[in-house]
Amino acid sequence: MSSIHRSAITVVMAAGVVAGACGSSQPQAEVRTITVARGTVTQTVAVSGSVNALSQVRLNFKTGGRLAEVYIVTGQQVTAGQPLAKLDTTDLEVAVAQAQASVARAQANYDQAVAGASAEDVASARQAVDNARRSLDESQRTGQNDIASAQQSVAKLRTNFTAARTTFASLTTDVRTELTAFTLDSAISQLNQARTDLNALLNANGGNQFCTGSSCPSPGQTSQTATEGKAAQNSLSSGSASLANAQNLLANSLPGALADYGASADAITDIATHFDAAVQNGADTAQLNLSYQNVQVSYTSAAARVSSLVDQLTTAVASAQTSITAAQAQLATTASRNDQSYESVRLELVTLQATLTAQAQYLTLAKSKTTQAATPLGTLTDAVTGGYVSAIQGLSSTQERTNATLVSAQNSLQSANASLTKIAAAPKSYDIAAAYAGGLAEAANLNAAQNNLANAVLKAPVPGVVGPIGQQIGEFVSGGGTANPFIVVANVSNVALHGTVGEADVAKLSIGQVGTITVDAVGTARMTGKVTSIDPVATIQQGVPVYGVDVTIDVLNQAVRPGMSGTANVIIANRQSALVVPNLAVRNQGGRRYVVLLQNAQQVDTDVTFGLSNDTVTEILTGVSEGDTVVLPQPRAGASIRPPQIGGGPPGAGR
Repeated sequence: MSSIHRSAITVVMAAGVVAGACGSSQPQAEVRTITVARGTVTQTVAVSGSVNALSQVRLNFKTGGRLAEVYIVTGQQVTAGQPLAKLDTTDLEVAVAQAQASVARAQANYDQAVAGASAEDVASARQAVDNARRSLDESQRTGQNDIASAQQSVAKLRTNFTAARTTFASLTTDVRTELTAFTLDSAISQLNQARTDLNALLNANGGNQFCTGSSCPSPGQTSQTATEGKAAQNSLSSGSASLANAQNLLANSLPGALADYGASADAITDIATHFDAAVQNGADTAQLNLSYQNVQVSYTSAAARVSSLVDQLTTAVASAQTSITAAQAQLATTASRNDQSYESVRLELVTLQATLTAQAQYLTLAKSKTTQAATPLGTLTDAVTGGYVSAIQGLSSTQERTNATLVSAQNSLQSANASLTKIAAAPKSYDIAAAYAGGLAEAANLNAAQNNLANAVLKAPVPGVVGPIGQQIGEFVSGGGTANPFIVVANVSNVALHGTVGEADVAKLSIGQVGTITVDAVGTARMTGKVTSIDPVATIQQGVPVYGVDVTIDVLNQAVRPGMSGTANVIIANRQSALVVPNLAVRNQGGRRYVVLLQNAQQVDTDVTFGLSNDTVTEILTGVSEGDTVVLPQPRAGASIRPPQIGGGPPGAGR
């Protein structure tokens, strides 16, 4: 709003266009003017919203209970101290009675402390000491037995572990020794010699050179002994093939498999040794456990590989022995047995069989010890993967448990002795004081119970308006907090208009600015107030950012109720005794703002410096003087010709 001294708005005739020779003239246009005067310019920001209490009191009963009575209704105005509702007091009355009984018991304890202990109490205390001593003795015996048993388990497990490690190392070493000792060189050499000798006998004179007498076959025929010799030669060839296959495995497959087997077996033994040392030293065995499991996988694979090669070698040697046995049988038939020329070959085959039998024994021992190694390996695995550590931990737990039990029993005995000493002694001043303090505590509990009973009636702490009521009569009310209040009372002694403004206006507002508040429902009555709160962050409403503003009302009109809508005009700038003109007098053309002065009956466009403005008038800082005449624009065609008003009121009126 603005307030200025009004000057009369003058209508003058502008200089007309001179008529021609005939002396006639055009009608002269009216010019509306107003005199520049001094007045007050007030710039405001309108905050529209609703009136609400700045604070609300959230009320709840101090303790929970069933709602018995409600004395008010929503919307009712109440005064401070006015009863609002009441709980069912049955349980509260019981609590008071129980507290009274506790007070009586505390009084009895006090009386007993003053009088001292009875003979019965002393005897009972002595019995408690005896019981505690027996319990300590029993705990010591039980603990010692448990520890001894756990120690035996650990010792046995370590003995088994050590024995298994030694046995495993011995067996795996023997496997390598047996297989390293296994060779087929002599057997292959002996077999080749036997085949060569037999072949020489068969090739001599067509194989019949030993035949004499009527048993000899006709020319072109083969003797029976020659036929059996050739069959023996075929058997030896089959045996030679079997040994060649075995020699191939022995030369190409077994060395690598045996190397992997030995490396993994040695690694298991080494890890087991380190694991045993770590357990004995109480070190962490997790990494050793993981390493052991990885090596165990490698050993299992290598052992399976070696076992498979041993089986193949055994099969090949057995096949060769079978073939040689067949050759021996073919050279020991009725016809060939008497042929002394085969005797040397027969002797060679006997030697060859003995050689193969001796070498096969290495394979048998290696196979047996490979299988036997699984048993100590299982023992090692069980120990490394948990058994050994568990036994150590079990021993430690048993010792800790025993120690804890003994400490507890010793404490119990000490406590019983202390109690006996205390009971048997004369009444102590501090016992009397403690009993007295206990009585005070029970008296305080009684006082609290009585207060709870008194607080069963909920009263208004401040004057205000009753909001929503949470429960109805008969329902349970949970007390002790205000997160879910039973009743909300709006404190009408502190009320504000809460509204919103746009981002263009919020920058103009600051805390403490004053303004006038108008509430629509109570007419034109105005109240004063101050800006007390401005939201720091915008809220988006229908896509537009707005900021909440609170204008606290100084003195509330009694007719105003919370929730009524209104407007607060907050004064952001005020200038008194300023040169002002109506906004209508300000011209704007091509971005240039100016006024038109009437000087010597001529309209002169005049550049000025503008200051504050509102919806009615604009301040002029420089360019005009008080009393200058400003030309107002002509009214639009068809508009009512009415002079503009500055500050309201009829034209020409002064103020």
